[in-house]
Amino acid sequence: MVDKFLNCLRAKPNAKYALICFPWAGGGSNFYAQWGKKFPDSIEVCGVTLPGRESRFGEPCSTDAKQIVKDTCSAILNRYPDKDLVFWGHSMGALFSFETALLMKKLHHKEPVRMFCSGVSAPHTPERKSLGSKVADMSDSEFIEFLKRLGGTPEQMISDPEMMKLFLPPLRADYTMIAGFSSEVCGTDPPFSCPIHVFDGQDDVKHNLEAWKDMTSGETSIQYLPGGHFYLKEAANQSFLISYISKTLGKQVIIKELCKTKVLEKDS
Repeated sequence: MVDKFLNCLRAKPNAKYALICFPWAGGGSNFYAQWGKKFPDSIEVCGVTLPGRESRFGEPCSTDAKQIVKDTCSAILNRYPDKDLVFWGHSMGALFSFETALLMKKLHHKEPVRMFCSGVSAPHTPERKSLGSKVADMSDSEFIEFLKRLGGTPEQMISDPEMMKLFLPPLRADYTMIAGFSSEVCGTDPPFSCPIHVFDGQDDVKHNLEAWKDMTSGETSIQYLPGGHFYLKEAANQSFLISYISKTLGKQVIIKELCKTKVLEKDS
């Protein structure tokens, strides 16, 4: 299961952090797996590969949100039982990462040390729930119109019938899966205590990013970068994100070491 779900192109056995990157709707893992070459040795990068794409192209696409989240959670913990986990997700990937983190905390009392969420409204908002439109009963032409209204899918893909024939199955599966994300947070307390860093493209449709602050008792930051929904594909933005994540995790190591030193001084 680990090999199927997690795509790691640059293994770093001594890494302190495992950065798990969750795909956008219709997306794969190779885009993120390439990031592993650009991060320091303290951070190993894995992209999550869903059925029906890349190395799992021969498998049928799945719409079973609960099973996919459960399997992803198991794959992550099996591969990284002892490393500090960091989650990154863009668009559907942010919601997917959130669902995985919720299940991980519920079943294993473990949460990521940091979460980086991008390009989507917070899970519990009305804006997010509008993504849960039922697509199972739509014809292909209706679904393509749905994608156009929603925005974010490249025009060159939508206008190319052969390309759409290839990408429609995973796209339809993923939007159906989004509808299956519960994103239900029980109680009045935030579900997480880890910091959450939120990003978006300046020219993307407006998302409710402020509501991500409800998801953690820790710090929350919001930052906009130039571009539209897929701003992260721009080389300059990609470099910025990789540098930002690296520096943020580097600072976390320093803070932890300082805290350990203070504890030792107090005990001595």
